[in-house]
Amino acid sequence: MAFALREKNGLSWLESDMLPCRHMFTRRLGGVGDFPYTSQPDPEWQRPERQERVRRLWEALAEAGEFPPQGMCFTRQVHGTRVRYADGSQRCLPPLARRPEDCDGLVTDRPGVPLAVFTADCVPVLLCDVQAGVAAAAHCGWRGTVQDMAGAAVAAMAARGARPERIRAAIGPAISGCCFETGPEVPQAVEELLGPDARGLCPPEEGVPGKFLVDLKEANRRRLLQLGVPAGNIDVCSDCTMCMSDVYWSHRATAGVRGTQASIIML
Repeated sequence: MAFALREKNGLSWLESDMLPCRHMFTRRLGGVGDFPYTSQPDPEWQRPERQERVRRLWEALAEAGEFPPQGMCFTRQVHGTRVRYADGSQRCLPPLARRPEDCDGLVTDRPGVPLAVFTADCVPVLLCDVQAGVAAAAHCGWRGTVQDMAGAAVAAMAARGARPERIRAAIGPAISGCCFETGPEVPQAVEELLGPDARGLCPPEEGVPGKFLVDLKEANRRRLLQLGVPAGNIDVCSDCTMCMSDVYWSHRATAGVRGTQASIIML
C-alpha cells in the first residue's frame, strides 16, 4: 500500500495503489480568493477574469486526471453524514451556476461519473467496490467522523450492491495526530463512536492541561475496520496538511484564509 505523487499541467496530486479506479487527492488547488471554493467570501468573485481563472484551473485538473470534460459532481459540505447519489446529470465545471445540495458524501454506480469532495485539514476518504461497480467519496471532519460519516458511506455503497469485505479505501492527506489539538469534547465523541477501539487515539497533549491530540485519520481507519472493511484494503496517507502547509491548504495553519484540496474518484 502506497501513495505516489503525480504531476501534470502544473498541478500535483497523490494516487493510492489501493484504488483500482481513476482517482486523485490534489494538493493546493485554487487560491485564497477563489470563493465559493474557499472558506472566505471574495468581493471580486463576480469579476469575469476571476471566474475564467477558476474555470481554466478545473479544465486543467480534468485533463490531467483524465476525467470527462463534462465535469464532476460536487457537494456543499456541512459537516454532516448525508450521502447523495450521483447519476451523472450533476456533472459540471466551476464556477457553478447554482449551489450544490448539502451533503458530505457522494455515491455512484455509474461509470464515468467523477465524485469530488473538498478538504483543508478534514479527512477525505475515497472508496470503491469494483466487483459491484460502486464508488463513494466522503468528507470526514471531526464532527462528521464522530457522527459516523464512514458508516454512512459504506451503507450507501451497500445499498447499491457493495460488500464491506470487498471495499477498498484510501484515506487522503489531512491534519494528523501531531497537530490536531482539541478540547475534551472530541476525545469523548471519538470514544462514543469507537468504544474500546478508541484506545490511544486521543492522548493528552504534554504540558498543555485540558488539551488532547486526536488522530482523525486513524479514527476513520478503525471505524472502517469495525464496518467490515479488511485492514489490507485500507491505505492511509501519512501527510499532515498542517505540517506541510507549503504544499497543502490547512485551515488551522492559515486561520481560515485558504484555498482547498479536492479528492476525486471515478469508476
